[in-house]
Amino acid sequence: MSGCGSCSACSIGDKAREYINFFGESTVKCPECETEITFKDLPKNNKLTCPSCGAVFKVIRLLLN
Repeated sequence: MSGCGSCSACSIGDKAREYINFFGESTVKCPECETEITFKDLPKNNKLTCPSCGAVFKVIRLLLN
């Protein structure tokens, strides 16, 4: 079961939830250092690299209807 968080291969620590910040921008907080990272477009694999600590993590997209 991929992405379930039940093993070390896909723990919640390597994921971050997208949210909309005060300025209306798509944002995530780095799961390692909690730096806020804003973005316009995500790569197809939904992964970002933190500019502060270098952590690579998957973004859980915000679904807007």
